[in-house]
Amino acid sequence: MRASLRRPALLLLLTAFALPGCSSESNPAPDDTPDSGVVDTGCPTPTGATVTHQGTISAPETWSANSPHAVSSLNVNAAVTVEPCTLVSLGSSASIQVNSGGAFITQGTQARPVRLQAADSSRPWGQLLVAEGSTVRLSWTTLSGGGDPSSADATVRVRAGADLPGARPLFVDHVTIEDSAGPGVVINGTAGFADGSNALTITRSGSESKPQPLRINPNALGTLPSGTYTGNREDAILVGPGIASATLSYLGGNATVRDLGVPYHVTDLTVGNHDLGATLTLEAGAELRFDPGSRLLVYDGKSALIAAGTQARPVVFTSAKAAPAAGDWAGLRFDGTNPANRLENIRVRYAGGPCLCSSYGCNYLPPSFDVSSAILLFKEPATAFITGASIEDSAGHGILRGWDGSAAVDFLATNTFARIAECTQTLPRDASGRCPSDPPCPRAP
Repeated sequence: MRASLRRPALLLLLTAFALPGCSSESNPAPDDTPDSGVVDTGCPTPTGATVTHQGTISAPETWSANSPHAVSSLNVNAAVTVEPCTLVSLGSSASIQVNSGGAFITQGTQARPVRLQAADSSRPWGQLLVAEGSTVRLSWTTLSGGGDPSSADATVRVRAGADLPGARPLFVDHVTIEDSAGPGVVINGTAGFADGSNALTITRSGSESKPQPLRINPNALGTLPSGTYTGNREDAILVGPGIASATLSYLGGNATVRDLGVPYHVTDLTVGNHDLGATLTLEAGAELRFDPGSRLLVYDGKSALIAAGTQARPVVFTSAKAAPAAGDWAGLRFDGTNPANRLENIRVRYAGGPCLCSSYGCNYLPPSFDVSSAILLFKEPATAFITGASIEDSAGHGILRGWDGSAAVDFLATNTFARIAECTQTLPRDASGRCPSDPPCPRAP
């Protein structure tokens, strides 16, 4: 918190009528107490000498608001408690690393927030690094001017391995990250936010190479807090297997993706693997934008995809390109069948790119055995679980029925198709694996 915003209590009393924006904690002005965000009220200017922190903290400490605090670089191996109204300034590239067994807990309130800021506004500080086995709890706290790319991946980074279920060491409650030179938060490995996290704001953040406010491994998807993620270089949440300090590249547990007001920028996404089943649920209004050549793969019949859109708020799967075109990404692929699969009121756009698959079903794309499609089904489902879908701008087919058996499951009646290069839906092979010489190929405008 800037010292200039910490008015002495006496000054607050003397100017209360002249400055309607100033108020005390016991009698806040209505306009000064929004439902979310950090409000600079109720904090007196610290009068004590500056306390400097560097090196390693090996015994519990409490950082008092009576003095400003200056951090160069710091390893936290014990519990550090930061009182309400405390101002912490961090030098250029300086970081706070909370190690296994350590804790960093800020106790800000709406009227008496905590602030971590750059000592020099022109030189960003590093990061708050949350290591495996540590605990970080941030309440009513602003972190400003961090994320120096030369020393950090983000203003806040959670480091984790590949264990499932992943650790949840980071709790946020009304936290604002602003003016980060890199992303606001990076979640590595299988880690995620702690239960109950809410009201996270990340704004004016991101770098040219990492423009998103929040970058996560797929296993953090179901832990993201409500909040505001706009006003950044790219207002999107990056989801990808590369956001990891370990090799785990798939979603290994159930997760629900909410509409957080910005799209999810997906570099690739696999639900489950040969050992673990997982269910990915997408709530109404969620939008996933896929990088070129990427796909959403439901690994086998142990895993499922549920997209619960509505007519007013469909679930959208589309291209991440600024100028999208048919075939930008490879589409939704189901390598097994699960009765829980359900796609309702969805839009699938600009898919049908190369799927690296061939000889499924009867309708091949000329001049090869390629079967690229917006939605690819390699096992026969029990029911037509895709309803209310609008499938548009596919460079291949609309829906691939890529199984051997009957053609009883029909998706034409319950979905719409537009600008599909080939068949709206393909014909499966018969039970003997044979196709007619001229398989039917329904078309769309």
